[in-house]
Amino acid sequence: MQRPYYVEPGCQALITSPTTNTAREAPRSIKGASEMSHHVDSAAAREDGRVDLCDLYVFDGAEPQTTVLIMTVNPDAGRSSPTTFHPQASYVFHVDTNHDAIEDFSFQFSFAAPSAEGVQPVAIRRTEEPQAQSEADGKLLAEGRVGEALSLHGGGRAWTGLAGDPFFGNGIGLGAFMQALMVEQRYDPAVFSQGGNVFARRNVTGIVLELPTATLGTGNIGVWLTTSLRDHGATAQINREATPLMPHLFIVDEQLRDAYNSGHPHNDVALLHQPISAWISRIVTFAGTAGDAEAYGRRVADMVLPDMLTYQLGSPANYGFAGRNGRRLGDDVMSILLSLATNQPLAAQAPPSGHIRGEFPYLPDAYPAAEILPPINPRTTPGA
Repeated sequence: MQRPYYVEPGCQALITSPTTNTAREAPRSIKGASEMSHHVDSAAAREDGRVDLCDLYVFDGAEPQTTVLIMTVNPDAGRSSPTTFHPQASYVFHVDTNHDAIEDFSFQFSFAAPSAEGVQPVAIRRTEEPQAQSEADGKLLAEGRVGEALSLHGGGRAWTGLAGDPFFGNGIGLGAFMQALMVEQRYDPAVFSQGGNVFARRNVTGIVLELPTATLGTGNIGVWLTTSLRDHGATAQINREATPLMPHLFIVDEQLRDAYNSGHPHNDVALLHQPISAWISRIVTFAGTAGDAEAYGRRVADMVLPDMLTYQLGSPANYGFAGRNGRRLGDDVMSILLSLATNQPLAAQAPPSGHIRGEFPYLPDAYPAAEILPPINPRTTPGA
């Protein structure tokens, strides 16, 4: 289920999906899952917001020599979907330490069904790759209940539960911007003067890990998220997330979005480099902001693929204009990525949501039901 208040342009893609993928198979690749999506891009995520990924954050922790990994999922929780985690889902942080776009280990969160009193159990495991082939092969780090701060075997702590959505962005402006590019074939940055932050006063469910940095290795790491559903012994990957707005701004073909969400970063270059290059080239051609539009398109595709959020361990995180190093809760990622895609400064003009914590568990407190704004229905057109 997509963020229900994001305006998704309904239109045909302007680029053609590649017909072949020659990259070698990544370990534990999951096949056979149909209609995969991210943030409302396809049926599986639309049907159940509990497996719809929102955002990934990686930054230096408030405690010395710690690193924080945060996953948010379930957009508009409490309005458009439940406030709990799916009992048949796996919520996974994947970590690559040697720059081959294949995870070296992962942190898996699984949940039981909530009790009649609303208590939901959670189990956290660390799985070493590629030897481990299932959740059961992972080392149990902690068991407890949603809403509790849990100490992890080997150091660190975790928290899961309902939280305020820290993301901010001009979703209405982005929808109009993409509509102008894809349907009207024109560049219209003025659309961001309307809308504002439509993500304010919304809740999500969050998963927070605060880990001793030494347990993640040294140097640069790459991180991405997945959600998967288990059914009768089979597992299907539903969603994938690393670069903010990847499906909305960079992957405009619906079939490619499905392939992206059910796929693996190791195959991203073969699958997505040419389409993203062509799309960015088209944007800067409309905008008149690049002397060699094709070269700039290739440069951007090189920057965003394979799709992992990279972070230099032990350094201050900042997803900024000068460079991208992890991502803090308050980084203005929409403005940064719009500027990257258009090759000129472009502000989304959306104020931050506010009240982000400076200490564990970092995510904002959940908004009381009386303060949550009602959902804003997306504009729908044939083909949306």
